[in-house]
Amino acid sequence: MAVTKYIVFRLNDQKYSMKLTKINGIEYVYHVVPVPMGPACIKGIIHLRNEVIPVFSLKRLFGMPEEAADTQLLITETHGMKLAIEVDTVLGIVNVEEEDIKQIPMVVHTEETGYLEDVVKLTLPESNQEEIVISIAVDTLMSDHEFGQIEDALEKEMSGK
Repeated sequence: MAVTKYIVFRLNDQKYSMKLTKINGIEYVYHVVPVPMGPACIKGIIHLRNEVIPVFSLKRLFGMPEEAADTQLLITETHGMKLAIEVDTVLGIVNVEEEDIKQIPMVVHTEETGYLEDVVKLTLPESNQEEIVISIAVDTLMSDHEFGQIEDALEKEMSGK
């Protein structure tokens, strides 16, 4: 049986996951510098290990309230750029058997929800209970146009214009 590793995280009271192969690291929030005229889901940029990285808010994408809390950043790479995805808390990394990974039902998979990847049945170590969580696809969080907007905004920010 094939096993896939997922990183599980929380946004407000809801749990989500992403394939671990898409995650390069987990960081605590740095000072986020706002970037004007960027896509609504981009909170700003951080400077991490001599790189400027956009910070993406899943809460904004999902229309969730953004409560002030300590957050963590999942560092990933997509569309040729690094991206920091803001989450409330990383809950753990779990192994999921192939039969416990199901496709998102077509009724909820639309152009607006293209970032929904799979429905995953998993067990978090601390709860020891089976749970169903939605897996988020990093590469489809935004459209190609929005990724282009971010690149343009970063170039302007770096050139000081």
